[in-house]
Amino acid sequence: MNETLDDLENSLGANPPTGREGEQRSLEKDAVGTLMETFGADRDPLEAWQQPLSGDDPRSRSVPFIEGLPALRQIEDQQIVHDYLRFPGMEGEDAVQVGWRIYRRNSESRHRLFVYNANRTNAETVMGVDMIYVNEHARSVAMVQYKRMRQSGGGWVYWHDATGERELKRMETVDDECKAEDEWARTSQEGPTTLGDPRLVPTPSMVKLCRTTPFMMNSAALIPDMHLTREHFQELLQRPEADGPSGGTRIVEESVPRYLNNTTFTTLLRDGWIGTRGTGWDYVIDLIRESLSAGGPGSVVVGMHRSEVPPGNRRVN
Repeated sequence: MNETLDDLENSLGANPPTGREGEQRSLEKDAVGTLMETFGADRDPLEAWQQPLSGDDPRSRSVPFIEGLPALRQIEDQQIVHDYLRFPGMEGEDAVQVGWRIYRRNSESRHRLFVYNANRTNAETVMGVDMIYVNEHARSVAMVQYKRMRQSGGGWVYWHDATGERELKRMETVDDECKAEDEWARTSQEGPTTLGDPRLVPTPSMVKLCRTTPFMMNSAALIPDMHLTREHFQELLQRPEADGPSGGTRIVEESVPRYLNNTTFTTLLRDGWIGTRGTGWDYVIDLIRESLSAGGPGSVVVGMHRSEVPPGNRRVN
C-alpha cells in the first residue's frame, strides 16, 4: 500500500528534484521550453515530465531532462540521427547520457524541431553555453549561457566570479572568430550572399540572466529572465553600479535598463535575426560537432529547426 501511494505521489509531482539537481533540472527545462517557444510548438509536453529514475538512484543526476518527457516521436535508431544531423556523439560513451525528441508544430507542418539534451558533454565547457539553437534554413546558430541570479537584500543579483569570467572569454573567442569569418565573407566571392542576409546581431553568443527557481512539476512556464547579447552583458559588468558594497562584481536585476524578454528573443531567433551567417555558421557548427563528441562536465540542450519552407519575414525565390 505504501509503495502504491509513493508511486501516486510521484506521478502527481509531489516529489520534484530539489537542491542543485532541482536547479539544474529547472534550467534544462527552461532551455527545452525556450526551444519549443522559438520553434512555434506547444510547451504542454513539459507539464508531463516525470523523473526517469528514482531520486535515490545516483545516476538520476546525469540523466538528461528530456528523458523524462513523453516519447512523442523518440528517435530509436541513433545511427540514422547521427548521419541525418551530422552531429557525432549521439551514441556516446558510458559517461555520456543523451536524449532525443522530434517535435512538429502540428501533424501537417513541414517544420520539425530536433531536440538533443546531453549531460556530461564538453559543449558547455568548450563554449561556455547551455542552450544552442540551430536554424538550418536561415543558416543561423545562437548559443545561450544561463547565469543564475540569487535573492539578496530583497532583490535579485548575479555575482560575477572567476568561473563566469572564463565562460565569458570563451564566448568572446567564438564571437571574434565569427566576426572575422563574416568580414572575410563580405570581401570575398561569398560577399553578395552574405550581404543579402543581414542580422541584427551577427554573433552567436547570448546571456540569459534568470532567477534561481525550484523545479516545478506539472508546469510549462519559462523562468523569469533577461536576454542580453554577450557585449551588452560585458558592458553591464563594467558600469560603476556593478561594484559590490564589499567588493566583487555584480549585476542587480533592477539596474538593467534594457533587455530582450522571452517573447522578443524567441521571435528574433525564430526569424533568423539573431546568430551566425555565412562562414560563421560553418565555424560554429564544426565547433558544436567537436564539443559534443567529447566527454566532460556540463549540460547542454541543442535544438535544430529543420524546415522545407523559410522562417518568417523571408521572401521565397
